[in-house]
Amino acid sequence: MVTQKDVAKYAGVSFITVSRVVNKEQNVKEETRLRVEKAIQDLGYFPAFAGQALNSGLCKTIAVLTPINFEEDIRASYLMGIMSGINNSCRKHSCDIMFTTFSEDDPNFDYLRPFRQHKVDGIIYVGLKIMPPEMLDEIRTRKLQCVVIGDRPENELLSWIDTDNLTAGYETTKRIWEMGHRRIFFHGLNKDIYNANITDREIGFKKAYKELSGKDVDESMIIRSDYTGESIAESFRKAFSTMEKSEMPTAIFCSTDNRMPPAIKELKRCGLSVPKDVSLVGFDGFINNSQYYDFTLATNAQPLFDMGNKAADILFSHIKDPSLPRCTELFSVPFEAGDSLTTVKK
Repeated sequence: MVTQKDVAKYAGVSFITVSRVVNKEQNVKEETRLRVEKAIQDLGYFPAFAGQALNSGLCKTIAVLTPINFEEDIRASYLMGIMSGINNSCRKHSCDIMFTTFSEDDPNFDYLRPFRQHKVDGIIYVGLKIMPPEMLDEIRTRKLQCVVIGDRPENELLSWIDTDNLTAGYETTKRIWEMGHRRIFFHGLNKDIYNANITDREIGFKKAYKELSGKDVDESMIIRSDYTGESIAESFRKAFSTMEKSEMPTAIFCSTDNRMPPAIKELKRCGLSVPKDVSLVGFDGFINNSQYYDFTLATNAQPLFDMGNKAADILFSHIKDPSLPRCTELFSVPFEAGDSLTTVKK
């Protein structure tokens, strides 16, 4: 393995000079710096991680922690969109990513071991679930640099990035209503599952429906399941099997895009087609329309790349200056029109 001593000998300079060039210190003559850089390139030298961390106090690595299970496809798609933005910011800052998933059911999981061992300079927590209290307590006690995505912790030490799901749910419901739909159903999560984003979408739906119709949303207009495709399909099957065609919705607002394919399949079993008989609107912007259907899907596209990129930029700014105030940012979720949402024929 090539060392700094090898570089110093090859360039005809001292070990200290090589160290100054590697650490981008300014007190090196330009001619000398160029000679050292050429020696580094010729020899294929890479600075040792431990040495860099010792010199700078930083290890140029951040941790991304999440309870998201890769077996749950819709949340895995969410995570990959976020990660692409985080990775973009890390490239700009010449920083690596240490990625860890964990189960909340594992009492022995040490959430912050990488930080204690000084393997990372800061943490991005991709939530959708409340941060474990043990992790929150230690972040507060140690004053660790942390940015949360997908939830809004009240702790003043934690910055967060999230989307305005309530407004998107409200505006989308209004859009569906303005196209003549009056029997509008919403497909959401089982009540025992925490996901503040999807809950806000349902709140927005209920708020708009009450304003427009003058009535509260009846619980029969809400179909619920967990995240799995099997559960989603079963929830539609159960709801539609006991419903007369005259009672069927003319539009369904799905809280996530992966609820639309099972809806299309189960509606077909009932002799109904999308969008001729029932309109569909989704949320997230994950589904590639051309792969599955001969019509485009209306949805709300979360700016996941921008969210991840912004969260990492905020984290790097706090790593550089821990005295900076907490930062919170709410991204809007633009509606994307599609053929699956049509005007009711009179």
